[in-house]
Amino acid sequence: MSYSVRRLSSEDVPAYRALRLEGLELEPAAFASSLEDEMTQPDVEWQGKLARNATFGVFSGETLAGMATYYVENGRKLSHRGHLVGVYLRPEARGTGAANLLLAEVLASARERVTFLYLIVNAANGRARRFYERLGFVEFGRDPGGIVVDGTMYEDCLMMLRFDHEGSGK
Repeated sequence: MSYSVRRLSSEDVPAYRALRLEGLELEPAAFASSLEDEMTQPDVEWQGKLARNATFGVFSGETLAGMATYYVENGRKLSHRGHLVGVYLRPEARGTGAANLLLAEVLASARERVTFLYLIVNAANGRARRFYERLGFVEFGRDPGGIVVDGTMYEDCLMMLRFDHEGSGK
């Protein structure tokens, strides 16, 4: 299967919204946001998210198969820090190389803007943690009360990637 990756724009709002809501529904423990909070947001809010952040999509033909966002912190003292959020691939795209292509583009873009890229991943999601480790992310802490989904508390794994070290950000 062949994939392409590009930054999403306002024209992508319908596909972006549908994929984001799918992720929130199918993988609620992977996101800090909830389906209930986001499903009623108007298109202008979705457009604002794409305008404020760097959101990339991986496409199978014309179909959005996955997405990942990073944003840079505000302020002179914090603008060297970015956060990788909202990573989701449709189940049929997992294990196909689509995630590698998607994150390669995200990391190339982030490398131009920040020194540190942080992420939070559900500690129980070993597959995702190993994927991020292969990309050069390292764990630097845990949050035992990361999120609560339907009464169940999930531990978060805090990870970071430094772009200023030799060999980082593979």
